[in-house]
Amino acid sequence: MGRMDNQIAIVTGGARGIGLGIAMRFAREGASVVLAQRSTAQGAEAVAAITAEGGRAVTIATDITDEASVEALLDQTVATFGGLDVLVNNAGTGVAEQVWELDYADYERVMNVNVGGTLLCMKFASRVMMAAGRGSIINISSIQGVLPLAQSAVYAATKGAVNLITQQTALDLGPFGIRVNAIAPGYIDNPMMNEYCDLVSPTPGATLAAAIKSIPLGRLGSPADIAGAAVFFASDDAAWVTGTTLLVDGGSLCHGPIA
Repeated sequence: MGRMDNQIAIVTGGARGIGLGIAMRFAREGASVVLAQRSTAQGAEAVAAITAEGGRAVTIATDITDEASVEALLDQTVATFGGLDVLVNNAGTGVAEQVWELDYADYERVMNVNVGGTLLCMKFASRVMMAAGRGSIINISSIQGVLPLAQSAVYAATKGAVNLITQQTALDLGPFGIRVNAIAPGYIDNPMMNEYCDLVSPTPGATLAAAIKSIPLGRLGSPADIAGAAVFFASDDAAWVTGTTLLVDGGSLCHGPIA
């Protein structure tokens, strides 16, 4: 504990799932955490959970696809805590559909959140970090950025884009002391994974069972597994690491796609 003492971190989509796991771990490591998501109620519940453990956290209602909302998020963070050390671009969404049935509105929605939202948060966070001469940006990608699954053309495209954005912005921001890395989770035990499995398989539970069977370590991942990687990238242990996408997948890439 204490690897993030005196750091200030924003976690988008920080009120549930992987985002909440990262936010709670950051707080345990000594960081002051800003939870940024649309739902004020979910944010308040997450803050209560963090503060119950003795951590420091606030929530700021944010739409990461709206430029003014993101700018306000950074302004309020700086006003509350005095700066920003870490940004975790975790908020995301997805869709599972065959390409011949593609709804372009789905494409725009997923692209605006997963790619546009990531870029907008980086735009305003990097300005604060540049002024300080330091910072760590962590983009939550997906195994689907390198290993697409069935019926996931749009989602896989957005996560592939996140991986390349990570490399490109690491190049641009490195001279300012800002590191940019990505974490690509594998099959995580959360509602999004379960919904995907239900959509692509006519047999309830079949795709999820196949996913678990394909993981060399023999289990689905958890938000805590991703949080550990996030702490590494946020801490001084990763002081000379930038432009990297780290697969946290239980070895799934060794096996190949499940569908």
